[in-house]
Amino acid sequence: MKEEIRRIEAVKQAHEASEQSRSTNLTGEQIFIRNCNTCHPTGRKGGGPSLIAVDDHFKTDAELTAFLRKGKGPMPPQPPSALNEKEMENLVAYVRKLSSDLKDQQAK
Repeated sequence: MKEEIRRIEAVKQAHEASEQSRSTNLTGEQIFIRNCNTCHPTGRKGGGPSLIAVDDHFKTDAELTAFLRKGKGPMPPQPPSALNEKEMENLVAYVRKLSSDLKDQQAK
């Protein structure tokens, strides 16, 4: 019986260590570079579209968050198991900043 309890405890500890090893509270820039930059290089058109019109397509952060959580076509979804709520907030804020910066650069 003691051996079974040790195994259960070991599995529990391994699960907790796995949970803690997941990235938490990464900045929006870190998440963007890791997950988005390949197809949207610095927010510009690449394998995916430019992010310059993000604000036109997604008026609220909730709309953008829902889109990012669901994904579309080749763009993979970003469920809570991949990005926690704080990370999603950080990513949304960073994508909006990129969009704004691109608009500013275009205006010059």
